[in-house]
Amino acid sequence: MNEVCMLYYKTCRESAGFKQDNAAEQLNVSIRSLSDYENGKSRVPDDIVDSMAKLYRSPLLAWWHLKTNSVLGKYLPDVIVPKTEVDMVFQGILAKDKLAPIVDGLKEIMSDGMIDEMEEDILEVHIDDMRVVNNKLTSIILWHDARTKKESRLSATN
Repeated sequence: MNEVCMLYYKTCRESAGFKQDNAAEQLNVSIRSLSDYENGKSRVPDDIVDSMAKLYRSPLLAWWHLKTNSVLGKYLPDVIVPKTEVDMVFQGILAKDKLAPIVDGLKEIMSDGMIDEMEEDILEVHIDDMRVVNNKLTSIILWHDARTKKESRLSATN
């Protein structure tokens, strides 16, 4: 797993407002183990990710972990509406990290002003990746819209 991906565990912890030592204690793991998980030195066991998702209020972290670390991840849907603010931020980070290489690839393809036959295949991969980014951004919009509607209903009843 690449270095950026491993930082997602740390990003969710920090977004939830936990220091590493406090999170490790609540997760019943050593600070060293949590550090190793967050830095990609050790694979994070599913039960620890389950605890992280609960503690950090980020069910999306569990989804992402399974989607990227399990052969069964291919059966999970691509658009997951965030359930919490931490999930919403996490979706944005995932989209941003996926978008940067797409933009670089498109620049490379278009550097000579045309798309040749070999570049067509590369472009298709980038288009597929753009769909993934679109799904993540769509999930943030859906989260926002659902939240806004809920707040409107609450104000209407008061």
